[in-house]
Amino acid sequence: MRNTYQDVVEEVKNLKGIEEAVALAIEREKEAKEFYLSKAALMDRPKFKALYEYLANEEAKHLGYLEKYRDQNELPVASTEIPSGQSFTPEFDTGRVKGGEITLGDAGILVAAMRHERKSEDFYLEVAKRVDDENLKNFFEMLAGYERGHYELIDQFLEEITSFRMQT
Repeated sequence: MRNTYQDVVEEVKNLKGIEEAVALAIEREKEAKEFYLSKAALMDRPKFKALYEYLANEEAKHLGYLEKYRDQNELPVASTEIPSGQSFTPEFDTGRVKGGEITLGDAGILVAAMRHERKSEDFYLEVAKRVDDENLKNFFEMLAGYERGHYELIDQFLEEITSFRMQT
């Protein structure tokens, strides 16, 4: 059984150049943005809505960076600062059965988001390994750092809503 990282390595190996890598990255950022926006639209809990809107905006920024590179063949000036964790303490739904079908629930959506962010980080790091231009390498490493920051933000969110406290 292959793991996600191996799939990403194989996918990047099969790319025919930086243009194809950027095109694929653009599609993934668009998909991620739409995923987060669709989840934000469904949320009635303010903290979840805020998290998904924040992540959608972040994906839109990444999309802009990639499109600028694609369209102008220049690396955008982008902040390398990865925002530190925001405080989230919502209640959440672990999933439910609707008409005999199990839904993801809030926790499942967060896990799916974490998987996406991790896969994106792996993708950008693999592309960075395969480019010769140092500035381009730094650009993809920066994007990987953003994705790592998003992964950690979602992980902190999940940690806060699932943590157990010892009674003393």
